[in-house]
Amino acid sequence: GAVLLPGRQRRAHGSVGHHGRVTTDSTGLLGGDLSPVGWMVAFVRAPHDALVADDLSWRRGLGQHVEAAPAGPFPECLAALEPLEAPWTTELFIAGAGWTAYLNNARDGGDPTSAATVLAQRLGVPCVVAMSSPLHGPGHGGTQLWVTGPDGEPPLGYVRTLAAVATDGRWSWHESGDALPFEDEERRGARRVRDRLDRDLLVTYLAALGIRVDDPGWFGEATVVRQRVTWETHPETVADAARRLGLA
Repeated sequence: GAVLLPGRQRRAHGSVGHHGRVTTDSTGLLGGDLSPVGWMVAFVRAPHDALVADDLSWRRGLGQHVEAAPAGPFPECLAALEPLEAPWTTELFIAGAGWTAYLNNARDGGDPTSAATVLAQRLGVPCVVAMSSPLHGPGHGGTQLWVTGPDGEPPLGYVRTLAAVATDGRWSWHESGDALPFEDEERRGARRVRDRLDRDLLVTYLAALGIRVDDPGWFGEATVVRQRVTWETHPETVADAARRLGLA
């Protein structure tokens, strides 16, 4: 099974900064100047428009009040996730080549157990969840890759999970399913858990799946879906979240 802990590794050099400035070099996902935003990114193998439409249909069928709106180009669209909230209320769908990226505004980098895997199951398509976070707080962090699909293990459809996770500074390794063809067997057998899966290797694995997470040009249009709620969501700016997590 999957390990439900926040994820990332080191700060990228290109991203949307805390003041909205965009630099080049990288996308800032899976660790960057907007951290903790982007620590968790899911990729659903479905067109952007189809995924947004199904999300709205599903949520409205549950009685939720949701509205969709254009979120602008990538990476500026990431600003639509602010403020961060618990429980989360906002989802961001970003078109990619053959995939659609999914993020939400959960306060600690996104909720990996959220809608993306459900939407993928509804559409009968694969989903990839990538997580990478620096060590923060008392020593939490790590890097994870979850792959699900229609032929995966019920009920959630897991095909493969890899997780190098630190909790209070203690590292642990978790994996399930058969190794994927592109996995680095030498790295997977490394003595130090943190060396078995880091951000660079995660990016390599994503590229093998056709997901160019560090290429800004890979991403296209974005749509934000917001839910109107009547309960308190404890909103927090990205800057305040970074300070709380010891990132600032």
